[in-house]
Amino acid sequence: MATFNYSSKSSIKDNLTEILVGAGLIIVPVVYPFGIKVGTLRILGPLPTAIILALVGLYMLFRAWRKIHKARKLAAKSCIITVDGDKVTYPVIVKGNVEMCSFTLSEISSSNYNYDNGILTITLANGSTAKFDVDFFDGLPQLKEFAALLKK
Repeated sequence: MATFNYSSKSSIKDNLTEILVGAGLIIVPVVYPFGIKVGTLRILGPLPTAIILALVGLYMLFRAWRKIHKARKLAAKSCIITVDGDKVTYPVIVKGNVEMCSFTLSEISSSNYNYDNGILTITLANGSTAKFDVDFFDGLPQLKEFAALLKK
């Protein structure tokens, strides 16, 4: 039986870059309005540029908030992924509550790790998917060890 910690211990620190960049995209155009020019041709004035950058900044802050919120819910329940023989039990947040789900290794039809997002996606034979985020593991080596156990 193998167990893996699946609750981030430093969710704010993990998302600090996204929080700072998102806040910067909102604050900089407000404090120092600027437009976008190519040569002498003005593409966007200061107001549309500020609006676009503020919307991107708000989106980044929302994504960081959502990830922090999810990490805190998982940490409050001390979530652990368990691989016991052929059965895998893992936590999932459904409608704001943490629930434990499970599947067997024989149900796995494919697994794919997206290096850009840091998400391991397991596709099951019934068409459902299970997603595991590297940010909630103790580190990338633990996620790789977990993925290796699933391929046995």
